[in-house]
Amino acid sequence: MAENSKSAVMVLAPPEAASDPAQQKPFQLVKYFSVTSLVIILLFTLAISSVVSQRAAQLVLHKREQYALLLAENLNHQVMVRFVVPALRDYGGINVGQPSQFSLLDAVVRNTIHSFQVLQVNILDLEGNIIYSTQPDYISRLGAAGAAFRTAVTGSHASLLEPPLEFLELGGHRPMVLKTFIPLRDERRLTSELGPARAVFEITLDVSEDFKEIWRDQLFIVGMLVGMMVLLFVILRTIVIRGQRIMGLRAALQASLEEQLHHSERLAALGRMIAGVAHEIRNPLGIVRSTAELLGSRVEPKQRPLAQVIVEESSRLNRIVTEFLDFARPQNPELRPLLAEEVLERNLSALAPEAQRAGVEVVRRFSTRPLPALGDSDLLYRAFLNIFNNAIQAMEEQGGGTLTVSTSQAEAGGRQWVVIAVEDSGPGFEPEAAGRLFDPFFTTKEKGTGLGLSIVSSIVAGHRGRVEVGQAAGGGARVEVRLRAAG
Repeated sequence: MAENSKSAVMVLAPPEAASDPAQQKPFQLVKYFSVTSLVIILLFTLAISSVVSQRAAQLVLHKREQYALLLAENLNHQVMVRFVVPALRDYGGINVGQPSQFSLLDAVVRNTIHSFQVLQVNILDLEGNIIYSTQPDYISRLGAAGAAFRTAVTGSHASLLEPPLEFLELGGHRPMVLKTFIPLRDERRLTSELGPARAVFEITLDVSEDFKEIWRDQLFIVGMLVGMMVLLFVILRTIVIRGQRIMGLRAALQASLEEQLHHSERLAALGRMIAGVAHEIRNPLGIVRSTAELLGSRVEPKQRPLAQVIVEESSRLNRIVTEFLDFARPQNPELRPLLAEEVLERNLSALAPEAQRAGVEVVRRFSTRPLPALGDSDLLYRAFLNIFNNAIQAMEEQGGGTLTVSTSQAEAGGRQWVVIAVEDSGPGFEPEAAGRLFDPFFTTKEKGTGLGLSIVSSIVAGHRGRVEVGQAAGGGARVEVRLRAAG
């Protein structure tokens, strides 16, 4: 076939034009979604873990402070009953500096805090001096004189965490203690009311393990959140990718449909023009031919060849005009069940003398179980006539060849198809012509209108079929026509 190229297969049903990617700047939905959602997920995870950890830290501190208050209340009672009263009775006053009184107070304190997780207990006077400590080397030192101590001097209690938690600190990586300051009050009165603060208890609790537990819980929470967020991210990203793919396919389909519409409008306008011109040419052409035939019958024998030339050229022009009219004429097939093999046999029988003259051998490879197709036998005859003529002309230029015609069945898109393949051993299509094979008036032959494959495409499209053009296994051209199966 002279209109073939050894390039990739091209499918037309009807012809479609590829859009220019350089002119398209699609919104990269997946990219922006991935970056944005990932940042939001990370920030959300950090925010949740921070809020949870801060809340857990507050609960631990509150729990530990209540624990220290209960311990201080018990310690206050034990010191008043078991130390202050005996000291006043036996020594006439309180002086912790005396070894006997210190030993008594130390025994009371240690027995009270025994089995409790207390790191240290200090007793401070109202000036902030340490008058007793479970750590003897702290005695006589100046204790904490901060806001918490002053609050305890006024009769309330206060706690502070050392070292204090930093913003967004996960915790668990350094020792931490909770210091609670509680006033030591007089209980000797007969009423239920307590007296003013006589001294201040400083109870130090080790909360490192509590914050390590918070740290482990926080890691678990962060891990769970990250896992859930990643799963949600993957699901949403999959949905977005699928949505973008669908939108891309719809955009491509819309562009293809728009191009088909524009192509059809151009062909319709071209067809109307061709039809008008062809009719205007055909009438005087018939007069020229009939006049030439009349002159040939009247002139002398030596002048008759000139008249015969006019007749032959008029006939050739008439065939060209007929092709123009076939292209311009709307193809409205009357679809009926038919056997493609019968239509092909009709074509091959009509072209047998031409194929023999060109040295072309015809090989038939028809299906053993023909499947009826929906089609218009006359229109399909004209379509295959163009295909066979192109193949024969291409092989004639190189001294002959083999024309192989085969039929088969295929299933695609949930539908049965009858496949007719025509292969030749000719030179094939030229590579630069691959994208223009179905354009009207495009041809690589010195003689020809370039409407052959355009008419084929128009007829097959009217049958809602497909035309595929590619390279034959033997190196020639291959044209494959797919028609819908009947039933």
